[in-house]
Amino acid sequence: MRTRRSWRRAGASKLESASVFGLCFALVLVGCQPRSEAPPGKGAKGVSAASTDREGADGSHARAPEPEVPREETEPVRVERLGDLEPAVFVVRGAKAGGRLVFLHGMCGHGLGYAQSFQHAAAKKGTLLAPQADVPCGAFGAKWSMDVKALDQRIVAAFERLGDSGPIEDICVIGMSQGATRAAALARNYPERYTRLVSMGAPTEVKVAGLERLRAAVMMVGSRERKDLMLGSERALKRAGVPTTSIIIPDADHAAMGPHPEQTMDTVLDWLWENARPGK
Repeated sequence: MRTRRSWRRAGASKLESASVFGLCFALVLVGCQPRSEAPPGKGAKGVSAASTDREGADGSHARAPEPEVPREETEPVRVERLGDLEPAVFVVRGAKAGGRLVFLHGMCGHGLGYAQSFQHAAAKKGTLLAPQADVPCGAFGAKWSMDVKALDQRIVAAFERLGDSGPIEDICVIGMSQGATRAAALARNYPERYTRLVSMGAPTEVKVAGLERLRAAVMMVGSRERKDLMLGSERALKRAGVPTTSIIIPDADHAAMGPHPEQTMDTVLDWLWENARPGK
């Protein structure tokens, strides 16, 4: 009996020693593990470090680092529908003392998703409107009619409904694909109201006649689109004396905003504000 008890105590002692040794070994391994690093493209604050391609009319190509887009600390930034307007108008209420921006989506598209994609970048500059087009495309999207006057009236009425005291002027108008043609038409027909232009994926070169009074312009296409129309538009606007640049949307097909739309549009809007000619 005494021999059996001694054997059991010896076995238990060995198990305890093995457990302690295993625990110590595990702690040593944990201590030797390298510290976790931020995933590729992330900075200390988790903001993407991606950059936007910028290509000039002379064919030069550079990578422009994009600044961080801080979130609003005091009031959340969100996209909401403006009242019961039909067709719908979506709004981002940004800096109260800021400017006015309008985004026009492409054919059979929808303004809500585009506005959501760069709401923080837009809010830094002011109030963004994203009206829905006036000709339905099936159950979801819509396309733009040729009635530019009615579109201008909708935009003015929406800003007034937000409490914007007139005159409603100095608007940055942004258009994607078919929306780019309507954005240029607004700037051409109402030059005092639409003073900055962003043309994204336009189906043709921008016709310069009537756009000579623009304060600044940015031409854009996706990285997987043809670039000759963008660069031709840039050259023509520069010849007309309009401060203009071309910026490529990284990793994007036609009508897409790319993987980092906040950073891309932050770069675009900063360029427009920093390079705009004085208003009249």
